[in-house]
Parts: sequence; C-alpha cells; structure tokens
Amino acid sequence: MNRINIAILLIILLATLVSCDAYLDIKPTDSIDDSKAFETVEDLDKGMIGVYALLGNASVVAINDRASDDLRLSPQNTGQGVQVHNWTYNAGTGDVGAYWSQMYYAIDRANRLLSVAEAFDAEDETVIRVKGEALFVRAWAHFELAYVYCKNYDAADAKGLPYMKESVISNPSRLSQGEVFQNILADLDAALPKLMGVDRGPDYISENALYALRARIALHMRSWDEVISYSGKIIDESAIRLAGIEETQGIWEDSNADGIEVIMKMARTTGDGLLGDIYTRASNGDIFFSPGNDLKAQYEDGDVRPGLYFGLDGNGNEVVSKHDGRPGEARNLVDVKIFRISEMYLIRSEAYAEKSMWDESMADINRLRANRINDPESLVYGTREHALKAIREERRRELAYEGFRFFDMKRWGLAIERTPEDSELASGKILPAGDYRFVMPIPQEEIFANTNMVQNDGYENN
Repeated sequence: MNRINIAILLIILLATLVSCDAYLDIKPTDSIDDSKAFETVEDLDKGMIGVYALLGNASVVAINDRASDDLRLSPQNTGQGVQVHNWTYNAGTGDVGAYWSQMYYAIDRANRLLSVAEAFDAEDETVIRVKGEALFVRAWAHFELAYVYCKNYDAADAKGLPYMKESVISNPSRLSQGEVFQNILADLDAALPKLMGVDRGPDYISENALYALRARIALHMRSWDEVISYSGKIIDESAIRLAGIEETQGIWEDSNADGIEVIMKMARTTGDGLLGDIYTRASNGDIFFSPGNDLKAQYEDGDVRPGLYFGLDGNGNEVVSKHDGRPGEARNLVDVKIFRISEMYLIRSEAYAEKSMWDESMADINRLRANRINDPESLVYGTREHALKAIREERRRELAYEGFRFFDMKRWGLAIERTPEDSELASGKILPAGDYRFVMPIPQEEIFANTNMVQNDGYENN
C-alpha cells in the first residue's frame, strides 16, 4: 500500500471516529418515526391493531398448564415445556422469559400510541376509544406480569414490577406490589369513561371487557365487594349470557353467536401462537402433554365438558382436545378466549362464599353447573371450607386448559400434588404450598440489561 492510500485511509478513519457521536443522533432511514406513521385518525386506529397483535399469546396458558396438575408428560415429548412441568425453571428458561418480553412489548406499543394520540382531536370518538383501549392494555399487561412474576397481592409491600407509562429506554426499579396495583387501577379508571358504551364485538376491547378485568383483579386483591360489583355488571346488566349445554361445544369451535359466553377473545386466522400446540403439535400430531388422570376423574356423569376437553388421536392416544380448532380448518386454529362469563360466575360465587353469603354463592355455581351438566345435583353448603372446596373444584373443571390452575393454587396457598399416574414420567411430583417456584424468575436478559432490576427470591444464584 503506497503512502497516499495510507493517508487517505487514516483521514477516513479519523473522520469516522470524530463523527460517531453525531451519527448516533441521526434518525434511522429504514423505519418510520411516529410523526410520519400516524398522520390521520385512521392511522391511529390501525396502530391499535399492532397492539392487539401482541395479546392473547399462548405463553401464559403454557406456563400455567405445564406447571399444574392438569397435565402429564407424554412419552413422545422430546423436551417441550419439561423444565416448567418439573418446576426446574430458572432465570434462563426461555419458556418463562418469553412472556415477560411479550407483555412489555405490548406496554411499549400502548405507550407510544397514547403519546401520539395527544396530537389528534381530543373530542374525536375514535381517538377517545383508542386511548381507552391503550390504557386498558397497559393495565392488563402489567396485571398479567404481576400474576406471573410476583407473589400474591396479600403481600402488598412485596416486590412488584416497573410500571412503564412512557416509551423510553431506561433502568427502572421494581415498585412495591401495592404501587403496581394502584397504577393498574388508575389506568382502568382513566380508561372507563373512554370505553363507556363501546362494544364492537368480542374481538375487541369493550366496556364489558374492562368490567371483567376489574373483577379478575379484585379477586386477586381479595376485594370481595368489588368482585361482586364488577362481575355483576356482566352477569346481571349485560346482554352476554352463559352458553347452554347444547351450546358449550360452540364455545370451543367459535360457532356461537356473539353474546353467548365470550366477553372478549383474540381472533386467530393464521397458524401463529396456536393454543393447541401446547399439548399436541398441529403439523405432525406429536403429543407433548396428555390430559391428567386426576383432572379427568373430577367430572360426573352427564357433564358435557370432558367430551370436549379430552379426546383420542388416530392411534388411540389420549390428547387434550379443548383447543383442537374450528371444524374444517387447520388443526389447533381457534380464537383465544380472554374473558368468559362463566369465569364471572365462578369468581362472584367465590366472593359471596368469602362473605358467608351462602345462598348467593350456591345460586351462581349451580347456575353454571346447570349449563354444563345434564340433570346435575345442586350443591349445598353452609361453611366457608365446604363452599371454597366446591368452588375450587368447579373452577378447575370449567377453566381447565385456559391458563388458571397453577396460579389459582398459588393464590389459594395450596400445594400441587400430582398422582403417581400423572407423574410417572416427571421428576416434579409435589410443589409445596408457598414454595418460591410459584413465582416465576425474572428473565436473565432483563437482569443483565437493567442494573436496577432485582431477581425474585430463590432464583438469585441460578
């Protein structure tokens, strides 16, 4: 290389080094910033579709079901979800960490949308609705994160999570759980007037969806009067009703008319994030998890649910069939149900029982049973212990494979004890009540990236 070429190379290198800081301030040319992406109200409305796209993922259902006592490992399983099933997860377990990222992505998109919405007419109906939807998502996603990565709310001073209210790169610290829930409720209070009267069908956030979320949150906060109030707005005041016995199959085949059973769902038209793939792979029929024998034994004669929740494949192997999908379409392709009115009956029954309102509690749970069981025996109870046992059993039967069981056991302070039949292939047989593994670890990537993030108890050294 001659001296002229060397000199030119040195000049270019020097110029590159000197201009490095300035280069970092230049806006990227391969993406569109918010000021150009959202020029009309229609753009803003389309932006909300991008927020919806991150919701209703199978991750939280997968964590719940695999870690619960409702599944057993299949001999065909080659490692799918085994760490979660055996309670051997740690901060590096991808199955656990994925949900953290997904929810904070949804929060960030909602925050960006709320920010750009301020540039539009504050009186425009679409702008008002989009703001309400974005506030709902921000509250819901933070609640879902607390549900998975925090202790029960009765430890309100325990470690919570960062509550993100703007799209910014930072190193936020964990708030207390009490502070997290205060922010969640404040966002929902702000969203309510913007969603009043909004009902575009169950595929979208609505006023009734907000009431359902408030009822679910109140259940976790043990705010029994609020549970009764918010669930009652749907049970007693909305046009949504329980599916009857003959309509129960339609819940899981997406064939019922709007207003029957489903309060909110995430529509699925492609093969991404299929719920049924948690249990049986759609592409080749590999069975990862089979129905738990203990769960199957919980149903009485005349109950239509086991015939919908459990089935056999072409080789006679037992499979979870609840999310098999719509007839005539791709296997496992089915909408993700976020809120159902049956859940509202169950949580109101539980709240009534906690307040020793036996008649009201029995009326709700027996109403649900009458819509699932032919000629059911009416449940009668008069003590808190008997009532809660009956409600917990019915909740397990109705909400199986919808992402509730594991964290219900956490909420109730109960151990998970798998039967010998259901743990034959698993190393995880008993998870003691109050064990630290009822709370999922903060992903290691987050610990590395955020110098202010503190790991959950029990996972500090793994």
